[in-house]
Amino acid sequence: MTTTTDVDLVQTGLAHLIHHTRKQIESLTKALDHLPDASDLQVKGTLLKTYASQIDGHHHFVELPDYQHPGQQLSIKLDIKKTIMENAEDYFHRYRKSKRGQATVQQNLTTAKTELHQQLATQAAFDPDDSEAVAALKQSLIVAGAIHTHVLHSSKAPTPAHPRRFYTHDHVLVEVGKNSHQNDHLTLTARKDYYWMHAGGEIPGSHVVIHSNHPSEQTLQEAAVLTAYYSKGRQMNRVPVDVLTVGQMRKPKGAKAGLVTFSGLARTITVVPDATLAAELRDQEDIHHDAD
Repeated sequence: MTTTTDVDLVQTGLAHLIHHTRKQIESLTKALDHLPDASDLQVKGTLLKTYASQIDGHHHFVELPDYQHPGQQLSIKLDIKKTIMENAEDYFHRYRKSKRGQATVQQNLTTAKTELHQQLATQAAFDPDDSEAVAALKQSLIVAGAIHTHVLHSSKAPTPAHPRRFYTHDHVLVEVGKNSHQNDHLTLTARKDYYWMHAGGEIPGSHVVIHSNHPSEQTLQEAAVLTAYYSKGRQMNRVPVDVLTVGQMRKPKGAKAGLVTFSGLARTITVVPDATLAAELRDQEDIHHDAD
């Protein structure tokens, strides 16, 4: 039998999910609008490579004929410690990185728009009198993190409203647990194909979930820095971070809060804890809602 509480939970959870997806679309759209023109980097790399043999010595910048605009010169900033060819390769590297970042943001935007369409359709078709549908939708919203239930063991304290929230430069949501009970909840309710992180080398720390099943290398690196920062290794120069998928994680029966095991292979990323990056990536609305 469907209860009023369940119906209210589902309706509120759906509204929360739709609101979050709309915010994500807004953020990703702004990101696309403000991304620098990667073609400019490619042009500079090409010009440096073309005229390398004609440039003597080391310079802070050079001016070369702009083949895109005949009769005009293009000023190109250089690293004085590097050769012209090394500078050209730097521009090509930045160009490729920028293109990958743009593709990742576009892919995430397309995914978010598809998810919003599905969420709105689910909301429009919601029937509060269909108990089976309500129960199924409630469970899917719990898995998606839109409905927060009590922790797994009823004898434990209730889980805080939500973990710390961050958005990487690819605009991917990263959630970081605040305590052992919330670590359990975060890990055991996240989508199985999402990525999961924890400080390696038996360093105590937060469970971290990346809300993506195809995160870019930049997102993995930034999430690893967050993982290191929110661990007992915060003061260390270098911290190893284990990277797995949520589906690899298991909670042993009777294990204390925050303790999980995993199966399969794990990747390790070694990073430097960075308070500045953590502050930069923190969801501003989250800070106002729940300050550290």
